[in-house]
Amino acid sequence: MVATSDEITLKVENLRAYYTSKKGLVKAVNNVSFEVRKGESVGLFGESGAGKTSVALAILGMFDNLSRYYASTAANEENKRLWALKDEALDDKEYKRILGNEITYVPQGTTKSLNPYSNIEEQTAEVLWAHDEDDELEEWQVMKRVLQTLDLVELGDVDIRKDMKPSQFSVGEDQRVLIAIALVSHPDLMIADEPTTAVDMGLQNRILDAIQIVRDELDLSMLLISNNQGTIAKTCDRVGVMTAGHIVEFGDTERVLNSPGHPFTRAFIMSNPSMELIRKIKEKGLRIRGIPGKPPDLSNPPRGCPFSERCDYVQDICREKMPEYREIDKDYWILCHRYEELPEW
Repeated sequence: MVATSDEITLKVENLRAYYTSKKGLVKAVNNVSFEVRKGESVGLFGESGAGKTSVALAILGMFDNLSRYYASTAANEENKRLWALKDEALDDKEYKRILGNEITYVPQGTTKSLNPYSNIEEQTAEVLWAHDEDDELEEWQVMKRVLQTLDLVELGDVDIRKDMKPSQFSVGEDQRVLIAIALVSHPDLMIADEPTTAVDMGLQNRILDAIQIVRDELDLSMLLISNNQGTIAKTCDRVGVMTAGHIVEFGDTERVLNSPGHPFTRAFIMSNPSMELIRKIKEKGLRIRGIPGKPPDLSNPPRGCPFSERCDYVQDICREKMPEYREIDKDYWILCHRYEELPEW
């Protein structure tokens, strides 16, 4: 991990991201708060459908497009009221200046993310040209930055391969091209959504190594989304654990993964443990098992704790009242009524 400072690159405070559907209002993200410091990597870790990608889209100002798409299937007075309350703090021009320049995004999967008809040099350079509003850049400067960035992610033979199209790259290489596109502008923050999805362990490690090299070189802040414990452990300084649209635990990655304090974190890690954790589980006489039940319907979320319907430690207060998101220790937060009463992990 790289050393981080107290300077804040991204501050998310009481974030909510809702969309309407035929079933009603879906609360995809509900009252989420966290910070990413300069040079720091923060992970969002949790099961599919927890709201991790929705957090990223909301930060990027892209959630509106998703929401409006679904809203069109259920247009009603409630929907109109919600859009009337939309925060207009940043207009489209301001978002355009920030996105792709100060904040960049590596989407999940590569199949539809790269233009099949354009070579990777052109696609990587496009970011720089798009933000050169004053026509200050010269072509040689752009090409130099492009080659440096492709080399930084260890693509290999970039002088030759820059003229190749995405179909000529293997899985894993095209992911590194996407990372290069996100980095060529030297952003303050990169948001990466499942950057190692659908690749084998060897490729995962090469992609994560490339990300680490970039962080060291550029002093980059990063928000990484993953449901893979190994990816979070290798890449992130701090991690927020998400379920049902809430962050239920947030803190130092080593503490959260090795001594989780929230019942959901424990259950999620137990359902897909590392080899080290398997040994620990056997030593304690515990058993590996999946999380019981199904994630709650976010169009009709639980009244109390978002994990109350599946928790082994649930009591009446958990079902009836939302816990306070509280700081237990410095930089360690929990959303649980019974944290102090839980058995040691």
